[in-house]
Amino acid sequence: MDRKRPRPSPPSPSPPVTASSSSVLDDGDLLREILLRLEHPTSLVRAALVCRRWLRHASDPAFLRRFRGLHPPRLLGFYVDSASLPRPRFVPLPQPPELAAVVRRGCFDLDTRDFHFHLGTGIYYCRNGRLLVCHRGGGESTFQLRRPLHPATDGVVISTFRTPPRLLPPNKRQSRYILLPEGDGDGVACTVVTLVSSEREVFAKVEKILQAGNWDVARTSVAIELPAHWRRSLSRGFLVNGKLYMLGTTGYILGLELVSMSLFFIEVPDAVRDNCPERFQLSVKLAGKCGLYLINVEGFKIHVWLHGTDGTSTGNWTLVNTICLREVFGHLVKPSWESGDSRISLPGSGDNAEFVFLEVDGEVFCMHIVSRKVEKVYEMAMKEDFLFEIYPFMMVWPPIFPTLIKTHDQE
Repeated sequence: MDRKRPRPSPPSPSPPVTASSSSVLDDGDLLREILLRLEHPTSLVRAALVCRRWLRHASDPAFLRRFRGLHPPRLLGFYVDSASLPRPRFVPLPQPPELAAVVRRGCFDLDTRDFHFHLGTGIYYCRNGRLLVCHRGGGESTFQLRRPLHPATDGVVISTFRTPPRLLPPNKRQSRYILLPEGDGDGVACTVVTLVSSEREVFAKVEKILQAGNWDVARTSVAIELPAHWRRSLSRGFLVNGKLYMLGTTGYILGLELVSMSLFFIEVPDAVRDNCPERFQLSVKLAGKCGLYLINVEGFKIHVWLHGTDGTSTGNWTLVNTICLREVFGHLVKPSWESGDSRISLPGSGDNAEFVFLEVDGEVFCMHIVSRKVEKVYEMAMKEDFLFEIYPFMMVWPPIFPTLIKTHDQE
């Protein structure tokens, strides 16, 4: 006699979310600790898309300061500018898969086909994922904003300057700096700083190019006396915390405070005053109180100096790091280095003195100051080529989050 098999019991319903998971997801402090464990800003942006509450936590300025301290913006690559290249060329660096995909989607080539009769293309500014590119030709200089990681907003022409006739007396010289706003806003308004110097003094004129292409009213500073033995040549300027800094060639940094329109000088350390300009790099201290880093190479040693000041001429330089290149380069050291005939220069550096580029006999190395890790990143095709400058290209910071539309507090 066949017995009926018992019917299988119906599947039990899926267990509800455990109390522990719910407590984590509903606890803002725990959620922020989890988000801090994400390694890349791109992962942080994707997490912010989950809901408005996650977006508020991920984009909070205090949280972002903590995240940046644990995961500083990565060096994605660099632009190299040398005598043999028709225009600066982008050199990508090896990245983890997530950031490698970001680089592949970018548009890094400085193509000039839209600029007819151009004679040359150069980089005026490269910082925080943005480039200010200058195309020269036909008596004009056209400035174009490039955002390689955001092709949809890439290639905006900011302004075109026509080379003016010489109106200054023969004993005066004019230098112009085109500055983008700090941060990574979508605005393309920029500031034009013109320095006019004679043998004894210098003054500054500041104008703003508004987004509509109009020029704001110019402001002029009071002239200040130049230091003794001052040479007129200045490096490219960079803007940080409302101040413009320019490294001179005779042991001084010229500064301009844009709000008060006051000029000032900062003397470089006495120990490095007589070094050649290509052996210096100026970097800015962004973490904590603002200051300046001065990196110089002397023989086979790198010295890192910090000027702990609020940007005035007061304060002193402190030697914070000395690195022996023969030790950190290890197996990369060439026998020719021992002869003393090698040419060592510093063509580029990063913010906070995190890394520095060194050019040795036509080979370019990137050295991270803290870890002292060194890697060869570029070799010039011709040994007799002359390297002008290297422009580090960093991941954008802070991340660009989706706009939060203010509605009812619904997730």
